[in-house]
Amino acid sequence: MNGIKMKDCKFYIDEEARTVVCVIPNTKTMVRDFIYEHFDWGDVSMYDAMCWRLSDAIGMPHSFMGKAVCAPEDEWNKETGCMIAFSRAKDKCYKSFFKRANTFVQTVDRRLGDMIEMFNDFGMKLENKREALQNEIDDRIGITKDTEEE
Repeated sequence: MNGIKMKDCKFYIDEEARTVVCVIPNTKTMVRDFIYEHFDWGDVSMYDAMCWRLSDAIGMPHSFMGKAVCAPEDEWNKETGCMIAFSRAKDKCYKSFFKRANTFVQTVDRRLGDMIEMFNDFGMKLENKREALQNEIDDRIGITKDTEEE
C-alpha cells in the first residue's frame, strides 16, 4: 500500500474562520487495490471471487476529511493547520482501510479454514470407504487379519 501524501490532498483554507480542511480524494479503491496486490493468484483474484459477498464490509468511502481549527489564544499558521488537518484525515483513512482489509483477510482465513475442514472430512470419508471396500474384498477372497500377519 502506498502512503498518502499531502500533495495528493485538497486543502480548503479559511483564514477568517482560522480553519483548514484536508480532503483525501479517491480512496474508494484502496482495499481493492491492496487485495489485488497481495491476493492475486494468476487468473483468479480473491477480490473478484469474494467481493460480491463482502462489498459492503470492504468498500471504502470515496474520500476522508480532517479539520483543524485554530484556537483563539493560538497564533494562526496556515502550514501548521494543513499538517494537522492532513494528519487527522490520514488517520481516519488508514483506520478505515485497516478495518476493511482485516475484515477481508479474516473472512479469507475463515473460508480457507472451512475448505480445509471440508477436504479433511472428504479425505476421511474416502479412507473409510476404501477400508470398507478392502475389507469386503478380503472377505470374498478369504483373507483374514490372521492370514495377513503370517
